[in-house]
Amino acid sequence: MVIKWTKKLKTGLVGELVLIFILSLAATLVAVSLTAHFLKGSALFYPAQTDTERMMSYREKVGNPLAAWLEARAGEAAIPHRLEQELRVKFPLDYNKSFRAAEEVVVSVVNGQGELLQANSHVVIVRSGETLPGGKALLSTADYSPAPGAGGFVIGNPEEEQVYNIVFFSPKEGINISYNNGSGTKLQETRKLGNGLYLVAASTITYTESPVSLLGVVVFLLLFYLGVRGRIRYMHTLERGTHTLYATDFQARIPLKYNNELTTMATALNDMAEQIVASRSKEKDFLLNISHDLRTPLTSIMGFLSLLKEKSYGSELERERYVEVLEERTGYLKKLIDEFFEISKLKWKPPVINKSRVNMQELLRQVVEGYHPQSRDTHIEPVLLLPDQAVYVEVDADLFVRVLENLLSNAFKYSRADTELVIRLREPVAESRRQLLVRLELWSTPAQAMDSAELQRLFERFYKRDSSRAGEGAGLGLSIAAEIIRLHGGKLDARIEGERLGMIIELERSPCNS
Repeated sequence: MVIKWTKKLKTGLVGELVLIFILSLAATLVAVSLTAHFLKGSALFYPAQTDTERMMSYREKVGNPLAAWLEARAGEAAIPHRLEQELRVKFPLDYNKSFRAAEEVVVSVVNGQGELLQANSHVVIVRSGETLPGGKALLSTADYSPAPGAGGFVIGNPEEEQVYNIVFFSPKEGINISYNNGSGTKLQETRKLGNGLYLVAASTITYTESPVSLLGVVVFLLLFYLGVRGRIRYMHTLERGTHTLYATDFQARIPLKYNNELTTMATALNDMAEQIVASRSKEKDFLLNISHDLRTPLTSIMGFLSLLKEKSYGSELERERYVEVLEERTGYLKKLIDEFFEISKLKWKPPVINKSRVNMQELLRQVVEGYHPQSRDTHIEPVLLLPDQAVYVEVDADLFVRVLENLLSNAFKYSRADTELVIRLREPVAESRRQLLVRLELWSTPAQAMDSAELQRLFERFYKRDSSRAGEGAGLGLSIAAEIIRLHGGKLDARIEGERLGMIIELERSPCNS
């Protein structure tokens, strides 16, 4: 295939198409040049015609009708420029054009002294050795051999040196044919008219290479098509691949090819398929976890209800203990259902965020004060490190309080006794030219050592560090907190420094901070 190696180039689609265009054009020019060289002189380009036939054709089409017309108006022809307008209409310069040839006829009427009287084109006459009106010298006699005193007819615009034909005149009747490298012929005739005038006509036929040009267009289009065909097919592959992804439940993958925007699109579609598969896997795990976590308390509740119904208890005190267990299991079941509902609502039907301007220092003090009993029971001392200047943030107060409660609850549950829980509100700092962030950090000392691999799983739904403590929640607290912060346009990260575990919240600072 033409320029197949361009697939390996790391360039954009436009760059590849430009390269294919250039290479196709270069190959076409070489092919056309070789074709023209080997077929030069063939009937395809140059119609077979003898000199006699050429002269007969000229006299029939041009020479005789022109001479007859001028003979009939010899008196007017002797008056300079009298017949020029009619001559240009009746015998125009571009006399004949065909598919393979273009014929131009230069008609001039001169007197015996070589003075130009009439012409059908922009013509001037100069003597050998003289210069043109624009200052350019007439072609040297080494290239042309005019008779002494002969004039040269320069066709075109001599002032701008746009010279494309020269006819030498000598007051001698005759007709001759000259050839120009096989690409055309020039027939020149000098014929004496009445009233001492001479008709000088030069009929030039230039054989074009229209067949070769047509061949070149075909070759170029073919080469260009071969160059881009693979990319066109790959576009169809992308289209079919999208349907294939849906048909195979996103298990199939689109093959990668080339190194351009099409490849980027295919990669993006494959990544999307992988994310959908991963998301569906998480949804499946979500449903399995719901089933498992709900079945455990329900089984317990049903068992104790059966015992109560059958009055399988030895004393009133034992019956009351059964009721207490039922209340505890029912409360736990309600908590699980609330968490399932909350994470589902946050993930698939995000609530409307009702932001208001909140003083972070006051909010933190109120929430931490509410955890005084947990602090007392676990011997974990909360330490608030707050800036002196008030920091205001635009947040949904209710949702943000839920984030703080989830983080504090986890810290008190899973931290080592007789340690500190440091809650630090950082001064707003410029992270970029456009954003100022509020940074809130909660640092605790986990009861169990934690590595970086486990750190990445903390925000996964249903993840529990200690599976034996199944009755304390569904492992959704940190996941809910992270989702709420995401809905606020911020992020919640975890970090380990030595034995300390830090939960880092970053939010955009309110522009009206005071």
